[in-house]
Amino acid sequence: MDELIKAMSSEDLAGLKDKYKDNASVVLLIDGILESRAKEEEQAKAKAKFEHGISKLFASLPHPEDVYNVYARWGEVEVDNGEPEEVEVVDTFGGKAIELRTPKVKVYQWVVEVNHATRMASGGGDGKPKATKRAITVFKREGTTLLPKGNYPSASKACEALGLVIGGDSATRVLSRDGYITEAYDGVDFTS
Repeated sequence: MDELIKAMSSEDLAGLKDKYKDNASVVLLIDGILESRAKEEEQAKAKAKFEHGISKLFASLPHPEDVYNVYARWGEVEVDNGEPEEVEVVDTFGGKAIELRTPKVKVYQWVVEVNHATRMASGGGDGKPKATKRAITVFKREGTTLLPKGNYPSASKACEALGLVIGGDSATRVLSRDGYITEAYDGVDFTS
């Protein structure tokens, strides 16, 4: 019955709540469902607003040549909390010294890293990120010309994007069977 109630619209649930207002367990269940729906809707709106703000911010920023990706995470960091103070410090040998220290406090905030987790080329390469070995470029033969269909992180992702069913077969064979031609991808969008 819970699945049936969860599948109902919010208006239908409000009507059901009025109908069974004397049954406390039904009212409690319906209130919980309506509250969780409201929270989910609020989170979806916040996420959409956040994504729009990030894309608007990035659209106005210049692109330095040596920046391949930007990683932002919500994390706990220490920040200064007040003016520097003189503190007496005792070292391991029992000596005392006066140091200038700023009080710190831990807070949650956005931490941004540029070129996060990019692997450097081994064997003395140029130091630029390389695409994963599974990344491919897909073309479709139309007569005597090859039309580019896109770059994908793997053959299975290409099949998903092109609407091809893999089933129990190999994704590369499915692409080939449907007339697609694949090549190793040489860009930096899909770095490992």
